[in-house]
Amino acid sequence: MKKESNRFRESNKAAFRRMTLKEKLVYIAQNYRLPLFTACVVLAVGIWTVVHNVTKKNPVLYLAYSNVSFGEELNEKLTSGYLADRDIDLKKNEVTVYSGLVLEEEASAEDHRYVYASKMKIMGAISSKKMDLVLMNESACREFSGSGFLLDLEKIRDKDADLYEKLRPYMSENTVILEDNAIEYKLNEADEYESVTAQVYNTLDVASCKIFESAGLDGTLKIGIIANTPRIDESLAYLEWLTDAH
Repeated sequence: MKKESNRFRESNKAAFRRMTLKEKLVYIAQNYRLPLFTACVVLAVGIWTVVHNVTKKNPVLYLAYSNVSFGEELNEKLTSGYLADRDIDLKKNEVTVYSGLVLEEEASAEDHRYVYASKMKIMGAISSKKMDLVLMNESACREFSGSGFLLDLEKIRDKDADLYEKLRPYMSENTVILEDNAIEYKLNEADEYESVTAQVYNTLDVASCKIFESAGLDGTLKIGIIANTPRIDESLAYLEWLTDAH
């Protein structure tokens, strides 16, 4: 039986050697399709992994834009411009941006799905500690502040008193909801909405900063630090850079 198997293999090898190149390619494609496909997939995944690891950049900061948008030139200044001024290697590092985040207190039916998607994205980024700073208009600021997402800037005083004094002229006070009966009110379990709030300095009004001079801003522009950021030092460095003349 073994001898017959050997003779069969030898016969196949001989037949394969007599084939033309085209016939050999057809034979291989027909008989080894699955192994070849598997090998190609493994090779492609391997190449992608190597390229991804080589070109992947380290996120120095995670910056969000909520209810505001900027042109390509200004966005470049707010991201790569910051890194360049800090002498941080642009080839290996980046400022990751969440753009197009829409937050409205009373969204229309048409905008409701965009607001819902934005809220889910914001919650996910904050929960995973991948949002450090947010640039926003007044409406978005009320949402971020009211939800308690923003850092009380008074905490900067103990960390860096000089920076605190430098940033204090830009600081703006916003409402933080400490507790409320929103769920009960929406479920008709309460006759009226009630809340306990506090006024906290948790944003900077940066519309007057030189970097935004040509942005054509209509209204206020605020920036706040996300309260649970693990990159507080870099976030403070960004605020100092943003309020400096550029």
